[in-house]
Amino acid sequence: MSRKQLFSRVYEEQIIGVVREDDSAVAQHVASAYAQNGIHIVEVTLTTPDAFDLMASLAKRFGEQIVIAAGTVRSSNDAAAARRAGAQIIVSPHTDVRVIEYANDNDMLSIAGAATPTEILTAWNAGCDIVKIYPAHFLGGPDYIKTIRGPIRDVPMLAGGPVPLDMIEPYLDAGCVAVNLGPSLAVPDLVRNADWDEIGRRAVLATSIIQSRRDATEETHYVH
Repeated sequence: MSRKQLFSRVYEEQIIGVVREDDSAVAQHVASAYAQNGIHIVEVTLTTPDAFDLMASLAKRFGEQIVIAAGTVRSSNDAAAARRAGAQIIVSPHTDVRVIEYANDNDMLSIAGAATPTEILTAWNAGCDIVKIYPAHFLGGPDYIKTIRGPIRDVPMLAGGPVPLDMIEPYLDAGCVAVNLGPSLAVPDLVRNADWDEIGRRAVLATSIIQSRRDATEETHYVH
């Protein structure tokens, strides 16, 4: 997919499921629980052991059913390795011009992390496609995003974790194009108990929130 198509996919899905585990086998189960239950954009963070192998495995197993994002990308070398493993989206906790340039040069979607208005505009002016407001909750949550979108409303923003399931709608209402969901899906206790079914159920719940919003919007348009 092209950058434009990838942006449209993020805008449509509105959820990026984050896989950040300390064990590669556990990470495989979490990623599979996401992909099999409606999370179609799966971010594998590079802090996960054997992250590139996991990306390649997911690409082979699920094909075009999902889009793979590489998370916690801090260098262009990591971005290149992620691309070779099948990633199409590059997500960083910060803004690195070289990472953004690599993504742009290779028609990958770039999501760069930022916190303050200065950082947000620095990331946007560097050429990223979406700015991840991170960590959104500790910066002030939806109210913070709503406030900064007053003067910076032309920059597409994503709410970086932690984002509880009951905060999906408030973040989208505040103007975010999507949210990162990680521990709110792969709850640590569920992971420890290998309860992949419950993680899958939470993924279904998250996607149903998005679908309900979409249905409500379509009904409003129909009435008018």
